[in-house]
Order: sequence, then structure tokens, then C-alpha cells
Amino acid sequence: MKTATKNKTSAAFNIDSFEERLAVKNRFDGNLLLGAKDFHAKTNRSGEGKPSSGALIREHAKIVEDTGLDRYRRIEGHWEAVDACPVCDSAQRTHFLNRYALDIYRCTKCSHRYLNPRVKFDSAERLYMDDKTAADIYSQPLQIEIDEIKYQYGIDLIDQLNPPARDKILDLGCGAGVFLKMAQRGGWQQCVGVDINERYSDMYNASVGIQFINSSFERLEPGKLGKDYDAISMWSVLEHLYDKHAILDTLIAMLKPGGLLFILVTNVESLATRLMREMSPTFAWKHVSHFSPKSLTTLMERHGLKKIFHETVITEIDNIKSYMSGEYPYHGYGDPEELFEFITPDYIHRHMLGSRQIAIFRKP
Repeated sequence: MKTATKNKTSAAFNIDSFEERLAVKNRFDGNLLLGAKDFHAKTNRSGEGKPSSGALIREHAKIVEDTGLDRYRRIEGHWEAVDACPVCDSAQRTHFLNRYALDIYRCTKCSHRYLNPRVKFDSAERLYMDDKTAADIYSQPLQIEIDEIKYQYGIDLIDQLNPPARDKILDLGCGAGVFLKMAQRGGWQQCVGVDINERYSDMYNASVGIQFINSSFERLEPGKLGKDYDAISMWSVLEHLYDKHAILDTLIAMLKPGGLLFILVTNVESLATRLMREMSPTFAWKHVSHFSPKSLTTLMERHGLKKIFHETVITEIDNIKSYMSGEYPYHGYGDPEELFEFITPDYIHRHMLGSRQIAIFRKP
């Protein structure tokens, strides 16, 4: 991790202090705040057809069917083969796991995991445009409250790593737009967001002073977004993108020299994923890529970016302890016998075992 230079704004933590960052990260970790059972219930993650149910969710069921025999089978016409690693182009791979008719492979060269076959882009685009599952979660008041803390943390990280200015920021895959609202509140002058999900339109219409564009980035003309951005962010987006190299080239061209690319992405080598493997909902139809810390760095360095910050967030600690107690991990059983108190947020994040990675890269 690179030591930050002089702060441009006053933040609630010092980026150079692991302990101070940990205290803030714990404030937007749902498992720690409420326990998994209450957190999942209050953010629309539990119940029939929801992510923590242990069954197919609404959108997944449109491209995979439960046959009742061999159970899950891909529906023809929605899938395409992936011949090589999306990060390093190597064809050397081993089968990693299968979940609900999704086959995940591991690149033996760069450690990246990826979906093969993957959902065809046209099919995926239609699912994203009507992704009720995601909209139901990320429009919940509790989720927005937690996200505001999380996004403020991201803004503070960006500010402490000294972007060229605090004029223009772009959020690709902006969802409900909460990050941009926090950026605007924090003094960023021009805030632009892009998202394909039409279910957020009412929330966008209620926002003032933020430019929202309803589109997939793949189909959007980059000229409409302009250039000379001081920072570009992708929160839980990179794992969804198909042509990562072309999109990264476009984004980098839109950044000012010295501009920052902020990434939050799933961590395929988290403690939760290492333990629960095919039970983990991170292996979803929409995640065509699953990054390890190594493969994320490999991808960005391939495009000439310099890594200046890297850590993990979100422990999934209650889910982990439920699994280790011999119960289904996402129903909130936890650790009633207190057998696993040695597993702490401190341990998880010091060893890069959180379920999400935050990495920030600088354009030369």
C-alpha cells in the first residue's frame, strides 16, 4: 500500500492507519451491524427467490431451469463459450466449481476465475434492464443508510490519495446513485453516473445537480461522457463487464494524467468463498469474472495503471461462523456456542480475506 500524501479534505480516518480504516469499514458491514439474519431480512436478501434463500433468484431462473432430475440445466440460446482467460488471454485452466448450472474455471497462469460458458451479452443486457432483485435490495432504506457510510469511505480514500482536482467524477454502474450524491455533498463539482437498470429512474429524477445516463456502458458513445475526469469509480461493476480491455482503454483515456480509477470488486479468495465455495452467491449468472488480488492487479498493470492502494472490506463473518457451525451459511445461525471467536474483522482484513476488494490505481 502506498503512503498517502497530504490530505485535501478532512476525513474520518487516516488512510495510513489500518486500525482507523477498520473502524470505519466495520460500520458498513451488515453482518457486524445486525447479524446476518436481520441484515438479510431488512435488505430484501431473504425469502423465496432471494439471494440468501439457497435457491434460484428471479433473473437467474430466466436462463437456467430446475428440471427436478439433474436439477439445474442451462436454457439453450442464452450461452456462449469463453475460450481464454479474460485477464491474461491464457487458455490454460482447470475447473473450479459448479453452482446452479454455472461452471467457473480457474486460470492457471494468473489465478483469475471466470464463467464458461457465460450468458450472451444480449441476454445479460435484457436481464440487467429489469433486475428487480438488485433494485429491491439497493433501494431499501437500511441498505442506503449503510451504503452512504461505505461510499463516504470511498470518497475519503480518493480524496486522501490526491486526485488532480475535485472537479469531475464518473461512477460506472451507479445503481441508485448514492455514491454520486455523497460525492456531490463532499464538494465534487460535476458528478456523472451510468447504469442500465431502468428501475432506478424515479430515484434519478429526484436528484438535483447529478447527470444520470440510463445505458449499458458497452452501448454508450464515450464522447457523450466527455473527458478530463479526476476520478472514475466502479463499485461492484468490473466483475460484470464483458470486453474489459476495450472498456478500460476507454476509461483511462477519459482520465486526466494522474487521475484515479477506483475499483470495488468481489474477492474470489475471501475467507467466505474459500470455505463455502459453491454455496457462495458471489458465483452468480451476472459475474462473468471473479478476481483474486493477483488477477485484479495483473489486469490493471496490463493497461499501464499503477496500484497505489489495495485492501479488503466486508467480512461475511456471521455467514462464515454459521457455516463452521454446520448450518446453512446465509440463514443467520451464527456462532451461538462461541467456538469461533478467534475469527475477527482484524484477522480477515489483515490477510486480505474480506469478500470485497477495494483497489485504487493512478494513470501516469
